[in-house]
Amino acid sequence: MKKIAIIGKQQLLSIRQKMQQYLIDNGLEADILDMETRNVLDWTDKMKGYNGIISCGEKFPAEVFERLHGDLELISRYGVGTDEIDKVAAAEHGVAVCNAAGSLSTAVAECAMGLILAVLRSIPESDREVRNNDWSRFFQSKTGNQIQDKTVGIIGFGDISQALAKMLSGFSCKVIAYDIFWNEEAAKRLNVEYATIEQIQQQADIISLHVPSTPQTNGMINKEFLSKCKPNAILINTGRGRLVVPEDLADALNNGVIRGAGMDVFFPEPPDPSNPLLTAKNTVLLPHTGACTIESHLKAGMMAAKNVADFFTGKEVKTILNPDYLKNK
Repeated sequence: MKKIAIIGKQQLLSIRQKMQQYLIDNGLEADILDMETRNVLDWTDKMKGYNGIISCGEKFPAEVFERLHGDLELISRYGVGTDEIDKVAAAEHGVAVCNAAGSLSTAVAECAMGLILAVLRSIPESDREVRNNDWSRFFQSKTGNQIQDKTVGIIGFGDISQALAKMLSGFSCKVIAYDIFWNEEAAKRLNVEYATIEQIQQQADIISLHVPSTPQTNGMINKEFLSKCKPNAILINTGRGRLVVPEDLADALNNGVIRGAGMDVFFPEPPDPSNPLLTAKNTVLLPHTGACTIESHLKAGMMAAKNVADFFTGKEVKTILNPDYLKNK
């Protein structure tokens, strides 16, 4: 019988227990393990003998696969992002890596939507003012902006972006988007126009980032990028912290190069206390909670468990991210 370890103690125990029962019902042995750190290298001794691991953002450097070679066959990500897993090393040791793609899309899109509105209408600042008995925003007509009829530029046009585009349609926004793998069918269905990065910079009142962290995308939001944006533009990042050069964005915010920013992700996390975005003007900052809803966590957890059950019963797993693992299996 194949043995599965469910890690990620930050997730609700009730959801992990449902995942465990699902795996048992599908003929697998499943254990819930609470580890003290988020680097698997620190406790590979406890992972020996397990054929599958359901992870939740823990680091899997190359050495982990060397130590677990022979037993480990699958890592199923409870969530979507897999930046923390060395997928090349996994493939070299015959280990498949999959994720729960699509499970978090609505939650993260809602978060991006909330950040857009919070920045446009200065909602956090207004809340603080009321608590300090400051009603100057009302009496002096300190105005924000509506989202209606704004142009929203989305960089990356996957599941989350498409969910956001659907939400934006209710506000009569013009949505333009860029992706290196353009989905024309989804664009037509959602009334989204293709645009280059340069066109997004020139036209967008709101720019929302939804691309993975790669050598090509890391640091893409820098001084040069921001200098080409509209001065009333706001930047939303629910993607990855590495996409943004924090010093450049903070400088742009403090000097009026762009109007505001809403950030749910940083690098590193938590951000260093010296991160200039923590004190920059016109920012709304969240602690990487874009996907943190009961509904999305349950959906992601059960999809991760189903991927494991499908994998070990010979069914197709459509979200394998390193298909080359088969060469070394």
